[in-house]
Amino acid sequence: MEAVLITCIKKEFDRKLAEAFVREGYSVFAIGGQGIAGVTPLPDDLAQAAATVEKAAGKIDIYVELSDERSVDDTFNVRSGLDEGLIRSLYEKNVLRPLATLEAFINLLDAGAGKRLCFIASAHASINESRDVEGYGYALGKAAMSNFYQMISNKLTPSGYTYRVYDPMQGEISPEAAAEGAFIYFTRRRGTEGANPLRDDEARLVFRDAYAREHAW
Repeated sequence: MEAVLITCIKKEFDRKLAEAFVREGYSVFAIGGQGIAGVTPLPDDLAQAAATVEKAAGKIDIYVELSDERSVDDTFNVRSGLDEGLIRSLYEKNVLRPLATLEAFINLLDAGAGKRLCFIASAHASINESRDVEGYGYALGKAAMSNFYQMISNKLTPSGYTYRVYDPMQGEISPEAAAEGAFIYFTRRRGTEGANPLRDDEARLVFRDAYAREHAW
């Protein structure tokens, strides 16, 4: 049975995605996953969480990083001045915590056959597409994560890892619809053109939204 790790359960989208994995027969572990039928909840302490998964499954096949912290106070812009404390707080939640979490579980991913890394992003933080004039704290964190995705892709792709970056379009479509789209994107393989390994789409680092549209970084 394929083992799935979900790094946090905080939003309705997170819960619906966990339930989709359970429904389809995956062995699901989640930090903060208490109260979800079929999900093995893990402690917040990363070392303890990794030890729990290792004892129960010995591997992770699909890793789903759902950190997506925002703040109602993240409304400053270049004219009103930057809130350094808020930027640091959001950076820690959206960048440093995900980096530490992946580090804690990478050995279990190496042991799995799936080797798929899935991440949540937002088109509002896209350098090429953003039209926002505020929300610096959130956007800066997501921009940093975009660089992180490229760096780990460079490092881990030769070892058989594949990647999914997904925008659930929070506030635009329902969490249920977004979760179903994420499940399909996270679990299905992208195509190989004409059975030519040189035209394998898995070699690309692709960013898609809940409507399956591809976005620029």
